[in-house]
Amino acid sequence: MTEEKRSEFKPRDYFSAENARPSKSLGQNFITDKRVIERIVSEAGITSDDEVLEIGPGLGALTFSLAEKAARVVAVEKDARLAERLAGVLAEKPNVELISGDALEVDFKSLYKGRKLKVVSNLPYSVSSPILVKLLRKRALFSTLILMLQLEVGERISSPPGGKEYGSLSVLVQTYFDVKTLFRVSPSSFWPAPKVDSVVLKLAPLHEPRVPVADEAVYEKILRAAFSSRRKMLGNSLGSALKKGAADRVLAAAGIDRTRRAETLTVEEFGALYREAVKSGEIV
Repeated sequence: MTEEKRSEFKPRDYFSAENARPSKSLGQNFITDKRVIERIVSEAGITSDDEVLEIGPGLGALTFSLAEKAARVVAVEKDARLAERLAGVLAEKPNVELISGDALEVDFKSLYKGRKLKVVSNLPYSVSSPILVKLLRKRALFSTLILMLQLEVGERISSPPGGKEYGSLSVLVQTYFDVKTLFRVSPSSFWPAPKVDSVVLKLAPLHEPRVPVADEAVYEKILRAAFSSRRKMLGNSLGSALKKGAADRVLAAAGIDRTRRAETLTVEEFGALYREAVKSGEIV
């Protein structure tokens, strides 16, 4: 792909020619800084053996860089306008598969061809959290995830206990992944420029969760209940996940004071809470 052809994919030029605007509902902010793109690809350590999943390729700025190094790139684009635009140019990239559809509805398992995929994406702001949870649930398919996210979401994922950003998403992700913050990205690196900074994270799936979890749905239910009201003591907030009167007994068995709040618990303490809740048989 020549530099001249790449210039055809400048987001501003494309939307001007189409007399259209980026979709706010789809969270469209297109990365335009080549240095950021190069650093993302470098951090992902893409080799000629790698297969890559990109969610929200937009106009292909990151896609083309991935395709130059990877054996296979699967790009999933929800916006039919952009998917149609990409399809023609990507025809000359035989190692790129373009899927026009919603990543939340795509069966990731169908993309697996025997080698774990690397996920490298500038996730659409509007759906970054649900996509992240879907990736987490299908983590066995992936070797590593390099994700660019809105700074607030990135801070929630990487936050340690006790911080105001620490929540159910923090615990859930940290239960199954090593999380590393790689670098921040300023709004000026995008078009249109978002109102907030972004951050690139590396998520490495653990061979085993940090705490034993036999029923992930129950674990998530307990986390959601625990953080359902940050001002509530655990003895009160867990009432939506456990049978009446069970919260105090479960907390005592886990060695956790009922007056503590969810944001003070470590992943290991949530593991103990989950274990005792399951053992009690009093989950709603």
